[in-house]
Amino acid sequence: MLTYENFVAVLLGSLERARVNIAYTQELLDTHALGRSLSITCLPDDTEDDQGPQEPPLRAVITFRWSPEFTVFSLRGEGSLDDIEHLVDERMNQAQSGPSLDVEVTYTVPINPEQQRDMTALTTLAHTIHELHDALPHALNPLRVNAELSYAAGRAPRVQSVTARQIWSIDEALYDVELLADTFDELCAELQDLLEALAQHFLVRNDKEHNTENGADTPAGERRYYKPPTA
Repeated sequence: MLTYENFVAVLLGSLERARVNIAYTQELLDTHALGRSLSITCLPDDTEDDQGPQEPPLRAVITFRWSPEFTVFSLRGEGSLDDIEHLVDERMNQAQSGPSLDVEVTYTVPINPEQQRDMTALTTLAHTIHELHDALPHALNPLRVNAELSYAAGRAPRVQSVTARQIWSIDEALYDVELLADTFDELCAELQDLLEALAQHFLVRNDKEHNTENGADTPAGERRYYKPPTA
């Protein structure tokens, strides 16, 4: 099985080949269980991260969790599972050939004030996201659109956020660098294409609506994006 360092190196190589615009990464270590997690936030092309306190309105985040038993398995081999069986999660216990890992890609879609107030627009919005994804030349992995609603006392419900989520399962590729590179190349190519398609539809349209309302003609290149502070 590949080590965590091998796994991350292959992912970063695929991101570089796909020319994905990486804004920032965050790697966390569970000091109690010694598990690891990594998140990589990606932005549309020509979008700069100015290190402000706010997250960009349109972004894609790649995340995965590397459990501590994965590290033991990758360093000591298949026989080590007999010694750490009590630490292995349910999915790993059921696996006949070793561990499996899910890589999640979450796209956060910008919504304007009108869309936040209009609950009926959610269906149209979700349909648009699916159409943009289905129109990609190599749409390999289905996605699910989720909406978070907020309900304040005495007020109408409000759409807090809209996201689209994909799960890429890594099984046999955990043992083969070339197979893992092929999987990540597909993931990164689809991420890059969908992120650009979402930017063309949502960012350009929202810019036009904003400029029309304010009677201004602000170039899209002057948009500014912010990121949250990280540990």
